[in-house]
Amino acid sequence: TLFRSSGGTIPVFVFPAELVFYADDQSSHKQVLTLYNPFLSVLKFKVLSTAPSRYTVVDAEGRVKPQSCIDIVVRHKDIRATYYGTTDKFRIEVSEEGSRKNVGHKEITSVLHPMKREQSSTSQRRQLRDTVTWQSQHILPVQ
Repeated sequence: TLFRSSGGTIPVFVFPAELVFYADDQSSHKQVLTLYNPFLSVLKFKVLSTAPSRYTVVDAEGRVKPQSCIDIVVRHKDIRATYYGTTDKFRIEVSEEGSRKNVGHKEITSVLHPMKREQSSTSQRRQLRDTVTWQSQHILPVQ
């Protein structure tokens, strides 16, 4: 098959590469990972986590049809200050249908922040730059 002829490992295509949760934004507590299968064979997948007690993964195991994709819903269920800034990992392992041997995997990081920032620091600096008006007393003579 394709996987055996490729040396036993294949790339695993998952988007996004990182899940970011915000304690103060309940809409961020549920996120979606999309697993793509560009191959001509059915892929089986399994989602593992370094912190399984903090997350619920809907359909943590399943199949992806050839040349299609599947959405995997991840819910952060333990939103406590203790976990702010903690990086957890998810690992998506794939195998060929009919085989137990993993032919590829991808790790996705997950982090919980206390609050969602309204703007990135770059856009904040740009906004500040655009609103600053220079006064003559700010200009120093060259000596």
